[in-house]
Amino acid sequence: MPLTAFLSALLCLLTGVFVYVKGKNNPVNRYFLVFNILIFFWNSGDFVIPLMGPRISAGLIYDRLSQIGGILIAPWFILFYLTLTGLSFREIVRTKIFRVFVAVAVLLLFLAPTPLLIERIQVEPFKEFPGKLLYVEITAVLASIFFGLRHLFIARKTVNLAQRVRLTYFGVAVLMGILSAVAWFVIITFVPGLSTKFIYVFEVTYVLLTAYAILRHHLMNIDVIVKRTALYTILSTFVIGVYIAIILIFEVVFRSLTGYSSLAEKIIAAFIIALTFQPVRTLIEKTIDRIFARGKVDYQDALAKFTRSLGSVLDLRELVDLLVSISGILRAKNLAVMLRDEQRGRFKIVASTGLDSPLHKIGFDDFNDIVRVLNTTNKIITTDDIKRLRSENVYKNLPGEVSALRAEVILPIFVKGELDGILFLGEKRSEERYDRNDFSVLATLADEAGIAMENAKLYGSVKRTYFETVQALSLAIEANDEYTRGHSDRVTKIAVKIAKRIRLTRERIDTLKFAGILHDIGKIGVIKEVLHKPTKLSDLEFALIKNHPVVGEEIIKPVAFLDKIRPVIRHHHERFDGSGYPDGLRGKDIPFLSRIITVADAYDAMTSHRPYRSALSHETAVAEITKYAGTQFDPEIVQAFLEIAGTLI
Repeated sequence: MPLTAFLSALLCLLTGVFVYVKGKNNPVNRYFLVFNILIFFWNSGDFVIPLMGPRISAGLIYDRLSQIGGILIAPWFILFYLTLTGLSFREIVRTKIFRVFVAVAVLLLFLAPTPLLIERIQVEPFKEFPGKLLYVEITAVLASIFFGLRHLFIARKTVNLAQRVRLTYFGVAVLMGILSAVAWFVIITFVPGLSTKFIYVFEVTYVLLTAYAILRHHLMNIDVIVKRTALYTILSTFVIGVYIAIILIFEVVFRSLTGYSSLAEKIIAAFIIALTFQPVRTLIEKTIDRIFARGKVDYQDALAKFTRSLGSVLDLRELVDLLVSISGILRAKNLAVMLRDEQRGRFKIVASTGLDSPLHKIGFDDFNDIVRVLNTTNKIITTDDIKRLRSENVYKNLPGEVSALRAEVILPIFVKGELDGILFLGEKRSEERYDRNDFSVLATLADEAGIAMENAKLYGSVKRTYFETVQALSLAIEANDEYTRGHSDRVTKIAVKIAKRIRLTRERIDTLKFAGILHDIGKIGVIKEVLHKPTKLSDLEFALIKNHPVVGEEIIKPVAFLDKIRPVIRHHHERFDGSGYPDGLRGKDIPFLSRIITVADAYDAMTSHRPYRSALSHETAVAEITKYAGTQFDPEIVQAFLEIAGTLI
């Protein structure tokens, strides 16, 4: 008994010291050390007193003093578990529950040297005979343990998955503490001579589980452990039951055929079991693994499908948004995308999720250590790699920005052998580490993202070239017209503002840009004298003007990449009430982008100087557009226009 008690108490004490050394500045670690010192002192009577020999009086005094450890455990238990849930020391000492336990502890400390807690002892074999108030001490310990369990259960509902797993470990540890306290209560009350060795098992289990939950950053989900164990037990029991049934059936059949029972049939049955047990056991284990790994397989399948989908993206902004969305598949707490700014020669954050720090201030140049590491290694690096490189003094100045980005994994994206993008992944919400399978899929993702980025840049370059060509054509047409010079450009900018207010897609906004620049290209077929005529137009002249949308459509018809804007140009002079031209379309039958250009075109025309009138004020133009909402203009477009009109002054 003394050796068992000493070893368990020593193990608890050393565990407390080890946890403290690992995190001296953490109050949880400090309180855990003190808690284990109290357990050591409380249990020390079990191995010190038997060594005192027949000196009962000295043993009794020591046993009474060792109760101080048990008395202080209750309030310290409250302090420890409230700290686990995030309360500070000052907040804890203000709680009523803590003050009640402290008051009870102070009262019992005064009574510890008296027979009211321990009336007498027996040295050989060692027994304690409780006093009248020892049950108050036991009740206080049990109450504090139950309070800690209840508080953990409440806190578990309000935290994330990783914290729930951690609190579950603490909860299981508390249950061990409850079993220990209840067992001690039963023994000292009803069977004082019973061995208390199993109490030490509960205590040591409690201490080790709690220490593991404090120190371990990535905890295995205890629910999964329990479920796997239960499932394996059930399946194994079922198989064993089948084997027993086989043996019994084999014995009955053998006896009915031969008329007697012998050792032979048992040997044959055992031989059959020996041949089949290992394959069946392997099958059970694979089945269980498949059941519990299904979520991970599904996650990796989704990640692989996502990676393949990158090849169809041609817009750089859309590609960036797609990369940000991968945080959901990866179940990452946060993610940031950094791209190279060709003009400035720096990498800058272009999109992120789960981060609230001022990311616009973060930027890397080519001499930055992170950039140098990625260019040198040409592979994914982790925070563990960064720590190792720092410790080896290879890269002494690895930036603190990685901490601001809370990056667990840094993924380089290369385009034609040049580092063009960096993906910063935070830790998983489950706090599981990224494993080899993750890195394998992420490496493929980086390759596909590099190809997609190259395609998107090429596509963007071609699109810019087209737009600049169209814009140059428009400027050339307007160059000889002092009244409409810059009109198409201004209409385009107003139309884009309206489109963004309505939250159109980037693809439709790009179409709108081309349509805005070319909406009046048909006027190339109208003579200058008609366009600049200061008096009223004749019917023939007005017919020429009304025909310019049709001429514009015909001009761009041979250009395949402008197919989408042909109806937009043709119908940008239609009116919402059906009185417009050239086809008299009404309401929703008019192309949506045409309705936007109609409003933008009218505003710029009214606020620009023309041969037949002076420019109107901004306020007058806005009032006119508002007045004709529902007749000339789409009311919904007018509403969006009014919301951005303040930016046009």
